[in-house]
Amino acid sequence: MTRCLILFILMIPLASAHAGTLCGQVTDEVSGGPVFQAGVLVHQDGAYTGLHASTNVFGHFCIDLPAGTYRLEIRVDDYLIGWRDGVVVEDDLTEVQVPMAVPAVLLGAPWPNPTAGAAKIRVTVNRSADVELSVYDTRGRLLRRWSSPDVQPGALEHVWDGLDAEGRRATDGLYLIQARAEGRGVSRPLMLVH
Repeated sequence: MTRCLILFILMIPLASAHAGTLCGQVTDEVSGGPVFQAGVLVHQDGAYTGLHASTNVFGHFCIDLPAGTYRLEIRVDDYLIGWRDGVVVEDDLTEVQVPMAVPAVLLGAPWPNPTAGAAKIRVTVNRSADVELSVYDTRGRLLRRWSSPDVQPGALEHVWDGLDAEGRRATDGLYLIQARAEGRGVSRPLMLVH
């Protein structure tokens, strides 16, 4: 009898770890184009669930989730660009469109950081825009600025040589690298040590 009971228990299918699949597309609400490599982080009841996905070149993502109501956090290049509230997953497949206000420019982390001299700065331009790149000290004083009108989408790399606008070597310390376009700026810290 014990042997039959064990066999019967082993034949019962285990409950699925998820109730359904949430699939969606993240798009730039300005251009309408897909957002590649956006991070989609799932929150429930005010807390991050640990579940996440990344969008493909078409802006698509899919995540297996238990039934429930969720809040999606959308990040691009480590920057929070928005939230999508009230996403309900019941069973099978749930689809959602996620239009977000993606900044015209994104700024990668300067490298090397800290640096003893020059640092590479990577800027990603998401749509045609006038782009401005600046270096500020911690008091908010401008050390150096570069600007380019009508920059086309793509990745740009710039090198800051550690000099101010007059060609003097900047002192050791913390600096902020800022990229601006369409009246919106993003910043990254850079430590300069000689």
